[in-house]
Formats: sequence, C-alpha cells, structure tokens
Amino acid sequence: MGKYKRTIFWIIPIAVLGVFIFFFGPKKPVTDNEYVQYIQAAPVVENSNITTEVALKNYCEKSKWEYFQTKMMEHVVEFKGDCKVNDKVQSVNLQYVVEKGQADYRVGAMLVAGIQQTEEQRNAFLNTVNQ
Repeated sequence: MGKYKRTIFWIIPIAVLGVFIFFFGPKKPVTDNEYVQYIQAAPVVENSNITTEVALKNYCEKSKWEYFQTKMMEHVVEFKGDCKVNDKVQSVNLQYVVEKGQADYRVGAMLVAGIQQTEEQRNAFLNTVNQ
C-alpha cells in the first residue's frame, strides 16, 4: 500500500499542472472570426470607398490579422505587416478596438518597429494607405 500512495502523490501534481497548462497556457492566435471580418470590411478612413483589408494588403507585405480579447474584455483586432513608413519598409502593428455587437470601432495603438506612434503619425499612415 505504501508504493500506491507514493504514486498518487506524483500523479495529482502532474494532473493539476496539466489542467493549468491546458486552461492558461499559450493559445493559437485567432486569425479569422467575425471581429476580424468586421474590421477588414470597414473603410480604411472615414468616408472612404476602400476597405481596410484591401488598402493594407495593397500597401503592406506579409500581412496577417489576429483577434484577441484583453483582460478588460475588449475585443481587439490587430493587423501585422511590413509596410513602407518614413521611406523604408518596417514592421507595423495596428490595433482596432471593436465594441460588443460590432456597433462601432476605434483605431487603437500603432507600433512601427516596436515603437508606439502618436495619434497624428497613425492617422497620417492611414491616410497614406488610403491613396
């Protein structure tokens, strides 16, 4: 009976660790869902006929879209790609925060080569992409 107790003392911590990793471990990025499709179909800038997806796909290379939800339960769609900024191709991350029910969205943070850009720089980039 002593050997059986020692075995259980090893199995229980391993099972708890496995459950913890299953629920809180790394997840595959969500690349296609209703929030991503909503942002892709939205105009790149206000009163534009060009969708965000088409504008960024034509302007940037190696583009991909990801969806995630923040700890504050905000729905965020992030565009990642290599785009021409300041006359050279750099990695760009552009986030869109979508309201529940997809009633509206706002353009969030923009990173160029890992450096956060100001609102004016972000808007200038979007206007350039819109052309």
